[in-house]
Amino acid sequence: MKARGALSVAAAIWLGAACAHAADAPRVAERGDAFVTHGGGDIWSIGSAGIELTLAFDSSRALVPTALTNQETGRAWDLGTEPDVSFTIGAERIVLANSGPTSFSGATARATDTGVRLDFTFELRSQRLRITRSYAAYAGTPTIETWTRIEATTSQTYTVTGLIGWQSTIAQGPIRWIGGLRGDTADTHDLGAFSFDGRSLEPGERVEIGSTRRSTEDFLPFFTVEGDGGRFYGGLMWSGAWRLSFERRGESLQMAASFPGVVTTIGPQAPLEVPHTFFGATVRRDQDVSSAVRNFVVDGVRGGRPFQPLVTYNTWYQYGVAITEDAVVAEMDRAASLGIELFVLDAGWWIGAGAENEYDFDSGLGEWTEDRDRFPSSLASLADYAHSLGMKFGLWVEPARIALSTVNRAGLARENWLATNGGKYGAARNAQICLARDEARQWVLQTVTDLINRVRPDYIKWDNNFWINCDRDGHGHGPTDGNFTHVRSLYNILATLRSRFPDLLIENSSGGGNLLDFGMTAFADVAWMDDRTTPGVHVRHNLEGISAALPPAYLLSFVMDGEDEPLSGNDDLALMVRSRTPGVLGLAFRSEHVGDDTGAALIRHVEEYKAMRSVLSNSSATLFTEQAPVDEFAWDAFQELAADGSGAIVFAFKGNAEEGTLRVHPRGLDLDALYDVRSLDFGDLGPASGETLTQDGIGIVHTDGSRAHVLILTRRP
Repeated sequence: MKARGALSVAAAIWLGAACAHAADAPRVAERGDAFVTHGGGDIWSIGSAGIELTLAFDSSRALVPTALTNQETGRAWDLGTEPDVSFTIGAERIVLANSGPTSFSGATARATDTGVRLDFTFELRSQRLRITRSYAAYAGTPTIETWTRIEATTSQTYTVTGLIGWQSTIAQGPIRWIGGLRGDTADTHDLGAFSFDGRSLEPGERVEIGSTRRSTEDFLPFFTVEGDGGRFYGGLMWSGAWRLSFERRGESLQMAASFPGVVTTIGPQAPLEVPHTFFGATVRRDQDVSSAVRNFVVDGVRGGRPFQPLVTYNTWYQYGVAITEDAVVAEMDRAASLGIELFVLDAGWWIGAGAENEYDFDSGLGEWTEDRDRFPSSLASLADYAHSLGMKFGLWVEPARIALSTVNRAGLARENWLATNGGKYGAARNAQICLARDEARQWVLQTVTDLINRVRPDYIKWDNNFWINCDRDGHGHGPTDGNFTHVRSLYNILATLRSRFPDLLIENSSGGGNLLDFGMTAFADVAWMDDRTTPGVHVRHNLEGISAALPPAYLLSFVMDGEDEPLSGNDDLALMVRSRTPGVLGLAFRSEHVGDDTGAALIRHVEEYKAMRSVLSNSSATLFTEQAPVDEFAWDAFQELAADGSGAIVFAFKGNAEEGTLRVHPRGLDLDALYDVRSLDFGDLGPASGETLTQDGIGIVHTDGSRAHVLILTRRP
């Protein structure tokens, strides 16, 4: 071990000199401001938007990322002297090196549609395996994506364990993370979901966050580390089990993104691609991180596909499964008059739904045939009618869960497809289909495809209310990688649907936000945050937490008629609606029960939302205050900043109706530009420069009227 330490120090000195050389190397691939450089020899760099990652072979010939440099500040994050990935093949721990059991085959760089990619290829000679370590950067974001692919070059099968997505060491600093949903059946006043947490570690202390089932049940797979003059961030693009670990060693912080406990196999027809991870660095401000991650999600994860936040109506809360064609048609008429753009028929449209009660969507699940007694003209006719009213039509599905009463019926799911853990389904009346089993996966894909072709929806609400980690034999996985292979298979289905139906919009729902991870943003266009969608302070709490990691235009919630927050007769309807408008605005109520005055007010609020959407649809968020709820005399406030520089919106919410003031300082504005400032309630407030708005701020005074104050900052051309 002493000899190893001496080599590491020598490597650090040698590589430190190499980094300066890398900055002057010629570009071998570029797209926008994303680039790859290679000046010959053993040194490469990849980066974009002010960030540059340098990689080289150290004195032991291992591939090592050596530094992450922020070009704007000159801040270089020393990434240590160890390789950033390892795994075990059989009993042999492998690092990527041009020595020992592995040999370096070469590096390739190329431009992609939205950035650049750099691949390092190695051969594991003893096992006849090809290993590719990839790095990608995208224009407009200081973020590096990385992953590893292992392929067999013979007919042999290999066991792989100890999967590391990425690991590194930086200077220690305060860590911050975001909690997950923490249970989708908790009381609506429980504000534990999606809360900020974190701390500075003591010497020798180790902290782990993660999930053993669905990705965001307990934590979001994302973190930041505060440093001198900058903020480091990272995360995982994965919807199953994961782990982020942090350990302080002296003045250093060792970090790793991993997939613990997975024992999986690869073969000639079954390569392994370890789930993707990412990291980056910005200057200190929160706005820089959220903006960087927003651009990464859109251009990196989604390949440039923008978000389309639509004013959405959903039938679930007010109707449950007790829904009929006549009720839907009447509700569509009223929804269209309110300015709704998307009408979603939620669960309960199939034969057998509602056998137990009006919210029983377990009975008959997996039948996939609409109940013609309740929908005599077919679901397709409802899609046509929505289109005739100028709305899109959406339909709820939960393809991986079925009622046990439907198992083994002709054309439906087979019992041997069902996931078990310890020989049990995990529920009394329904079960999960293990998507890792090939014939089960193909049946699900074909069934959903047939439904889409038959009904022609514009939007699918894809739900995942139930989850177990399958350990059943005969499903194409082992006893420990059922979760891993199920998620890979889910991605395979969603990617195929994306290819077959490129204009289809997909909602990501999982008993609320149990799958609110970066991996799902590749396939889903909107995400249902929480089954608890009232009161407004709870919705704001969720939005203020999640939007530190994910774009607000991805986050859906609903205005609904609740006992503690009634729709009709509400003395601050603006507060109720504006608590949802920073994300995707949803409406869920029986509009026949809405009076004329309330209906007219809702129309105005929907028009307000649409007028702000040019900013909301491509924005990143920054929280100015503590996360809601705040002291009743205080405020919670945050900003959304348009990625195209066109402007910003400030949302400020007073804790109670008493008089009070707040001064906010917008962030990320062009200091030399002129902005017109307008209040939704008080009209134009006049122009001001970005420098003035940033330095002097804007004073918000609450005297009477709504406690929800919205300021729109529009940049003049």
